[in-house]
Amino acid sequence: MSEKETRESGGSPEASGVTVSDIQELIRRKEEIEAQIKANYDLLESGLQVADEIVEFGSVNTQNFQSLQNIGTVVQHSEGKPLNVTVIRRGEKHQLRLVPTRWAGKGLLGCNIIPLQR
Repeated sequence: MSEKETRESGGSPEASGVTVSDIQELIRRKEEIEAQIKANYDLLESGLQVADEIVEFGSVNTQNFQSLQNIGTVVQHSEGKPLNVTVIRRGEKHQLRLVPTRWAGKGLLGCNIIPLQR
């Protein structure tokens, strides 16, 4: 279609260059974004917030924590089961319950847990 025909039909010259694979990629990205939003929503519903300091995660606590692999092991063995999590938020202790669940992204939590640097 020529540029003149495209303008007359109400389209733009750029729109005529869209391929099926472009549309499939957009749909894939949309699904990824929706999965991230859902995971973040589920995480927020559990009560976990950015900057929470986790002091107990299932059977892992400040006394027996060695590495993030400890938490990963607990998460893997607790898929679909509620986990008790204790956090310190703005100096106050909060008890939460997380349920590790599969989603479109990596892992079962929908967030990254990083060690606190002191």
